[in-house]
Amino acid sequence: MENTKIGNKEAIALLVTIAFNHIIMNISKSIIETTASASLLNILYVSIMTLIFTSIICYFLNNFPTLDLVDISEYLGGKILKWIIGLLFVGYFIFFAGTLLHLFSYCLEIIYFQLVKIIYIVLLLVICAVVACTMRNNAIYRSTFIIFPFLIVSTLFLFIADFKYLEFEKMYPILGNGLYTTFISGLSNMFAFQGLAYIYFMPPSLKQPNQLKKVAITSIILSCIILLISIAIILFMFNGFVETDELLPLYSAVKYIEFGSFFQKLDSAFVLIWIICFVSYLSIALKFSSNILKKLTNIENENIFTILLAIPLLLLGIWQKNYSVSIFLVNTVYKYAFFILVIGISFLVISSATIKQKIRKWFK
Repeated sequence: MENTKIGNKEAIALLVTIAFNHIIMNISKSIIETTASASLLNILYVSIMTLIFTSIICYFLNNFPTLDLVDISEYLGGKILKWIIGLLFVGYFIFFAGTLLHLFSYCLEIIYFQLVKIIYIVLLLVICAVVACTMRNNAIYRSTFIIFPFLIVSTLFLFIADFKYLEFEKMYPILGNGLYTTFISGLSNMFAFQGLAYIYFMPPSLKQPNQLKKVAITSIILSCIILLISIAIILFMFNGFVETDELLPLYSAVKYIEFGSFFQKLDSAFVLIWIICFVSYLSIALKFSSNILKKLTNIENENIFTILLAIPLLLLGIWQKNYSVSIFLVNTVYKYAFFILVIGISFLVISSATIKQKIRKWFK
């Protein structure tokens, strides 16, 4: 039974991996387009606000150390609320994982596999994710922990390798488009920390549920560091704030890496790490969604749900014919869904359940 639980280090790697996949796609460019030269200041501010919010939700979740959001929803509003919240999150995880799958596959097709149809790239990524999910003893979490150091090292290496190309004066004006954009409307950049959605479902899976806050805070800090480095690379290397219109903005920076005549063309190594990381993200989305459906239906074999969920994931990866539609879904629809479901509805459920629990204790 202990082998099916997640250790603290594995949980941190899991949450950072989720955030990293959004960073390498289009979120960094979206943040720069919104807050311009104030992007770094904005992310520091947003990170502080995210840490405060994370501390609050961890406080509420600690009142239910063996329950996740689905269980808490049942405690608060019975099976109806349990099913509503469960299905909303399954839809949230799978729909946007499928959208990112299309974006990532499209990028791979354009960069390396022009002669390969996108359906084959999507199919291969989905098959790898399904296989990882069906392995025993939660091997997916251990494999994510193994790739985790490569994410950190590759990001730091990219910054150091491209340091000579960075023009730090591009951080001026420090407030970018103004105070309102940086600190008010720019607060919407919290959606870069997508690991928040998964924190609600982690307590029953952790070996030490009482360490949830430590895990969540550490993952937010590491995600913030990676995001700051990624934004700094794009902001300081390229002229203008929307000029980096290439697929995978960080890929543009990777192509500049060069150490003499021996170390050249390192982009393939970075893309390989990103592919493994993305498969880990797809596996995590499938795993958490399968666990939710398992709780809703009381069917023990979650591999059934993994295979069933792989079908809409595959379809979502191939149905979008227009790249700009996928960008719109990620940068706009995803953002609204994040704030409505993850920040709004979920917070309301766990806070209301905590109030209900306190009232029951008072009347005992």
